[in-house]
Amino acid sequence: MGLKDDIRRYLEQKHWITMEQFMELALYHPDFGYYMSEQKKIGKNGDFYTSSSVSDVFGKIWADVFAKTIHEHKLDPIIVEFGAGTGRFAKQVLSRWKDNGIGKQISYTIVEKSPYHRQLLQNELTGSSVTIFCSFEELKESYPDFKGIIFANEVLDAFPLRIFQKQKNNWFEKVIVFDEDTDEFCFKYIKASDQSLSLDKRFASRRSDFELEVSFQMMNWLNDLYEWTGEKSVYFFVDYGYRGEEWNREALKEGSIRGYHKHKIENNPLTYPGKMDITYHVDWDQVENAAKGKGIETIHFCMQGEFLLKEGLLSHLNNAGSTDPFSAGHKRNRAIRSFLLDSTLANGFQVIKQQKKRTVL
Repeated sequence: MGLKDDIRRYLEQKHWITMEQFMELALYHPDFGYYMSEQKKIGKNGDFYTSSSVSDVFGKIWADVFAKTIHEHKLDPIIVEFGAGTGRFAKQVLSRWKDNGIGKQISYTIVEKSPYHRQLLQNELTGSSVTIFCSFEELKESYPDFKGIIFANEVLDAFPLRIFQKQKNNWFEKVIVFDEDTDEFCFKYIKASDQSLSLDKRFASRRSDFELEVSFQMMNWLNDLYEWTGEKSVYFFVDYGYRGEEWNREALKEGSIRGYHKHKIENNPLTYPGKMDITYHVDWDQVENAAKGKGIETIHFCMQGEFLLKEGLLSHLNNAGSTDPFSAGHKRNRAIRSFLLDSTLANGFQVIKQQKKRTVL
């Protein structure tokens, strides 16, 4: 018995489920969900790499950014990282602060939903003063008056989404059914009847003949986050996504959702349920619109390579005297070049900085 059997039994009763429901089960099922299971996800033996797994330079630069932001905006000295994974990024940040003599001046807090990853965090961060919460609700109870920094790297793309398309002037939703003949999950379109979704307004600037993605869970989470945090709080989101007319490119006709399995892209996100990551490109317009409604101002938006360069990436280059190409200095220099020149690390990811300017009741 496994996740596929669970979903199949559910479909025998309900006949179809939304992509949001499928992703919720495939990624977050308490027993079989990809993020909840005890399988390695990051690195050579996993399914994908993250920026912090490429080099500790990534965490060091962000450690400096956090300290500078706290000083410039007169924030409480606390960082909250959502979805910290293995804890490698947090460890890099804490190490940098310790080297700079400010390790005891700034608090670091993590919210991690997965019990498996919480155990990884505890192992990786042994001896540190990091606080780890298992839910956003637990965080809010502990910090009813928060005025600090929120950091989320590759978190927004992990919220389950729904997929819509306009056909003959009517909105349809792309849902999942089970094909008995092939013994596989497959897609089907059903007419969307919920007028409260405001699809015409939501996708006004988008080609409606495209498959259009929206994560209502992400939007609700952002609204909750923006409401909870106090004025002057700063938010950093790092992810891959698009804005405006970028979404109307022909390459995105079938949307951006996909799977990652053993470092290969799976165009069909329904394969390997519970065994692979399911992700998509973030709609930054939706993120910014959610922010505006809560008194949040988008201060800066740029490609990750540009951001890291501006924040001192080149200062971490080593004058590597060693001729050994596998020396620590040479490895770091190659990583720095990747952050500047690699199409994914430099230009595939974006960084958005926001700040709460006022409280909207």
